[in-house]
Amino acid sequence: MNKHKFWAAVLVMTAVSFSVHAQSGGARDRLKAEKCYDTKGNPVSCDEQAKADAAAALPVAKYPNATRVEPVMPKTKIKKEWEAMVKASNGKDPAVLTAAADAVLAAPDASNEEKSEAYFQKYIAQITADATNYAAMSQLAEAAVKQGGLSNNKHYDLMRNLGLLKINDKKYAEALGYLDRFSAETGIVDDLQVLKNKGNANYRLGKYPEAIATLKTAYNLDKGSDPNIAIMLMDSYNKTGQKAEANRIADEVAKAGAAGAAAGDSSAQVKQLLVLANAKQYDKAAKIFDELYAKGQISTLAEYEAGYISYSYVEGKEAQAIKIINDGMAKGVIKPDATVYNILAQSYYYTDQPKSAIEAWGKAAGLSNKGNYDVLQARVYAEEGDYAKAKAAAQRGLSKGVDNKGDAYLIIAESESEFGLNNRTAMIAALKEAAKDPETQAEANKRLKQAGAK
Repeated sequence: MNKHKFWAAVLVMTAVSFSVHAQSGGARDRLKAEKCYDTKGNPVSCDEQAKADAAAALPVAKYPNATRVEPVMPKTKIKKEWEAMVKASNGKDPAVLTAAADAVLAAPDASNEEKSEAYFQKYIAQITADATNYAAMSQLAEAAVKQGGLSNNKHYDLMRNLGLLKINDKKYAEALGYLDRFSAETGIVDDLQVLKNKGNANYRLGKYPEAIATLKTAYNLDKGSDPNIAIMLMDSYNKTGQKAEANRIADEVAKAGAAGAAAGDSSAQVKQLLVLANAKQYDKAAKIFDELYAKGQISTLAEYEAGYISYSYVEGKEAQAIKIINDGMAKGVIKPDATVYNILAQSYYYTDQPKSAIEAWGKAAGLSNKGNYDVLQARVYAEEGDYAKAKAAAQRGLSKGVDNKGDAYLIIAESESEFGLNNRTAMIAALKEAAKDPETQAEANKRLKQAGAK
């Protein structure tokens, strides 16, 4: 089983503020009756000053080369609903803001621009209420973009964010669609987060050459700040047979981490740990983990995973993997799943702790829809001479579905043999089933011959 796991950091999205500027029809007339001065105290035309003040109040265009025409907010016909939403946007209750935005959307006279802003405010409310519900955030951001009435700043900010939201919602092709559209319509092709998310989406889709194309640029722009870029780039190089390039990235990160560590930068060591573990340089990763762990500088799930996975691959160091997993689970950092329990069980098994291995594989089996872990548990039961439980576990595995049926039937056959439950008929039947599997055919036929079965 591949125990390697990819650690992806989730980016934090910042909400764009919402404000409504009321027009003051008498401002220009008032200025005409006054003397106006510039910042140095020199008298200037009040008309020109009014224009300058108005221009200064406008937000800076973040996407000056955008192909999209900037929408103009029309005079509102839903003053009551609009003002209620403005007031709610300045509050802290996402439920109140959502209700106010829904009222704007339901208003028959609401303009396209007002509806767009209402969807945007519902998106902000969702972030405030639950920023982990990527599907809900994605749906609202998408609705605001499709409505098409937001300012260019908000419109393209949302489109950029949708790249990440769709990735977190595992809709990678849709993520690429929004990111490609963002670049095409804004003319921005060197945005680090866009490049990273494009690479991430292509990586998840198994399009490794395409992932390399953007991740390579992102890696050069990032200069090692985000280890996930290096991790995805290395794995993409490995997947395309470019191992020398993968090793070059690992070496660069390792050197940077060593230099940072020498300067007392523990974050540099953490990046080094994550990249080396993903580069499968487990001995080096384990050594760095120990240094950080001893200083109490291991705290995140990714860091714990880098440690226990590395140690599970270092021969003779499985006890350390056990310690790391149990410590992480006790602290609530590691949320145990089938993969974690499988690594824990293997580590117990290789440190000659069969009872603990049986227990851990049982927990892994309980969290998995497939029966592979049941069969592993069955093998240890058989080795310990508990043949009734070995047979039951193997049968459970077969009922759930396993990758290799032959192994399960061989365990059943062993359990039914004269050394176990002593049921020759059941043993022969199990061996005949094992003989149907190409991987266990030779062993099964050998045992059938030894048993004198036809």
